[in-house]
Formats: sequence, C-alpha cells, structure tokens
Amino acid sequence: MPDQTSGSLVFLKGDWWSAAGLFMLVVLMSTVSPTVLVAIPFLLLVVTSALRSYLALGVTITATMMVLVGPYNGIWYLEHGWALLLGGCFLGLSLAQPQVKISDRALNAVFVSMLLVAILMVLRSGTWSALEWSVSDRIRVAVDQMIIVAGADGLAPAVIALLYKTADLQILIFPALTALASFGALVLSWWLFLFVSGGDRGAFGSIRNFRFNDHLIWILVVGLVFLLSRWSEPVHRLGTNAVVFIGALFAVRGAAIVVFITGGLSILGYAIAISGLVIVPPIVIGSAVLIGIADIYIDFRKRVNKLVAG
Repeated sequence: MPDQTSGSLVFLKGDWWSAAGLFMLVVLMSTVSPTVLVAIPFLLLVVTSALRSYLALGVTITATMMVLVGPYNGIWYLEHGWALLLGGCFLGLSLAQPQVKISDRALNAVFVSMLLVAILMVLRSGTWSALEWSVSDRIRVAVDQMIIVAGADGLAPAVIALLYKTADLQILIFPALTALASFGALVLSWWLFLFVSGGDRGAFGSIRNFRFNDHLIWILVVGLVFLLSRWSEPVHRLGTNAVVFIGALFAVRGAAIVVFITGGLSILGYAIAISGLVIVPPIVIGSAVLIGIADIYIDFRKRVNKLVAG
C-alpha cells in the first residue's frame, strides 16, 4: 500500500513558486497544449519508478486523464506525438546520463527531438506543410475566438490588427516557441516527478547558476547569417527561428548573471525589470542577450568569485 506521508508537501515550500512561474511561461510560449507537454514526459518518468504514495498515484491519474482528453483531431495527434518523442528522448538521456544537470538534459532532449522531426520531414514530403497548416489554423482560430469573446464591436481596429499581426508572428516562429516551451516543460516534468517521488528539494537549481554549452553560440551565428541573407524563404525562416530560440537562452543566461552579481532582485528590482520588459522590451531583452553572449568570453561569475575570494 502506498505511503501517505512520502512525497511530502514540504517540497512545495522550496520550488513551487518557480514551478508556477515556469508553467506560466510555458503556457505563454507554447503553440501546443502545455499540459500535454508536461504530462507525457512526467508519465514516462513515472514508469521507471514505483508509486509510493497516494499523492503520486493521484497526480499520475490526473496526468493520464489530461493526456487522454480529446478532441482526437490532427493537431491532437501532432502534439501528443511531439510530447511522446520529447519525453522519450528526455527519459533516455536521464537514464544514460543521470549526473548531467537537468537543464542540459532537457536542452539536449529538445535538440535530439527536433533533429528526428527534421529527418522525418525530409523523408516524407508534405509533412511540414501539413504541420504548418495545422498550427496556423489553431492559432488563427484562437485569435478569432478571443475577438468574439472580447466583442469585436468593442475593440479598436488597431487592437484587432495587432492581434492578427501577433498571430502571424507566432506562426512564423512557432518552431522556436515550441522548442522553448518544450525545454521548460521538461524541467517542470522533472520537478513534478521528484515532487511525487519525495525527492530532494531544489530540483530547478538556482537561476543565478544557469548556463549551457558555449558552443551553442555557433547556432546563433549561423542563424544570423541565414536571417540576414537573401536566400530562399525557408532558409530565412530557419535563421529566424534559430535566432529566437538561442537568443532566448542567452537572454536567460544574461539575466542569471545579473541576479548572480546583484545577489538577487528585490521586489522593487522585479517591478523595474517587468516595467522595462513592458515599456522597452527590445532594450531589456537585447541587453540580457549581450550579457549572456559576453559571458562566454568573460565568465562573469568566475571573475566575481575570484574577487570575493580576494
């Protein structure tokens, strides 16, 4: 019989605010169901471990129900297939390299999954067109429903135009958004797995220590070349998505360095940062990206530690 006390709720006191914030980011970025992105990798991880508490059993049943909810249309199979591939790669990497930190395992799983999908699309012509049409239709339907709920008569034409422009941008960069959301979802699924398993706290690690392989800068460089070139539209779009995906990772790395150097942001600091993102997002995000890139060559955290050590 499962132990009712294992998987203690005390775990929530450490990381659940981080989990909630990360889930919100996954929801905002994802062009597929965020619950499916989290639930399927979580269920694959649960398969490797016996359920030892009623909490684990309850969360597993809930995740299973979320995965099985319809409607069973084309996009349902696409997002479930992606989540299954993503979760399978993550599980394989977690079993093969358990000593590797969670962010690296999640990032590697995203890269492997994207590579496998790219190979599939090369081997089966028409797959990309079907995928793009399904995602585009879903995004545009969501915008139409949003306008209907808000009341088209009550919205200014400029607002409606902005909504459709945002939808077009989402369609353009949905591969990058999906990759970013998948990365966050895998980290969340790992946290949830440790939570129900009664694992150690601190599953996320500290944002101040976030970093990744420095060689990923070359993906950004190649992406910029493709983006700025006058080659075909597919090459231009590939470059756009590469820049968005890797650029976002460098922005997070830059933010991590700021948090490391300042020792953490106060409530006022968070308020200023959020205000900056709302008022002048290009400046704030661009600065974070530049700091993240500079860290490859400067290693700010190492230098700060040396200064502190004397």
